Amino acid sequence: MAARVGITKDQVIKAGIQILRETNDPTAVSMSAIASKIGIRVQSMYAHIDGSSALQRELALFSLDVLAARLTEAAIGISGTQAVRAIIQEQLKFAIEQPGMFAASIFPPGSDSEIQKAIQKVNHPMHKVLEQEQIREPQLTHWSRLVLSTIYGFAMLHRDDQLTLPIPPQNSMTYLLDVLVTDIERELKHLH
Repeated sequence: MAARVGITKDQVIKAGIQILRETNDPTAVSMSAIASKIGIRVQSMYAHIDGSSALQRELALFSLDVLAARLTEAAIGISGTQAVRAIIQEQLKFAIEQPGMFAASIFPPGSDSEIQKAIQKVNHPMHKVLEQEQIREPQLTHWSRLVLSTIYGFAMLHRDDQLTLPIPPQNSMTYLLDVLVTDIERELKHLH
C-alpha cells in the first residue's frame, strides 16, 4: 500500500481518536490500526509518532484537554458544593459518554511536563473550588483520588455492561454523586 501524500501528525492523532471512540479501548489504538485506517504503511507512522508509548501519550493529551474544557465549563458561574456537584457530574458524564477517552486520560505523567500540565488543567476547577472552601493538602489530593477512583471504577463497569442488578445504572450514578457531595459537605462543616 502506497503512503498517502501529505499525511500530518494531526491526521494521525484524529484517526487514533476515531478508533478510540469506536472501540472505547485505548489498547485497541495501535500503530497498525491507525496506519490501516488512513491508508499508510506502519513504517510511515514513525514519521509522525515515535512508537506505541508516544501514541498513548498523544491520546492522553487529547483526552485530558477535552475533559479539562468540559470541567472548566461546568464550574463557570457557581461555587461551593454546587460547583463540586457540577464538576463531578460532568466528569462522570464524560466517563460514561466517552469511556475510551476517559481511560486514555488516566496516564501516569512521570516527568513529562506536558502531561503534568494537562492533568493540572483537569484538576484546576475542582481544586480552585475546594481551595476557596479552605481545603488544603493532603485532603485535596485524597479527595481528587477518591473522585477519580470512584468515577473510573463506575465508568469501566458501565462500559463493560457489568452493572446488571435491576436498579438502573443512572440511579446509581445519582446516588454516587450524592454520596461524594455529602462527603465534601461533611469535610467543609469540620473546617468552618
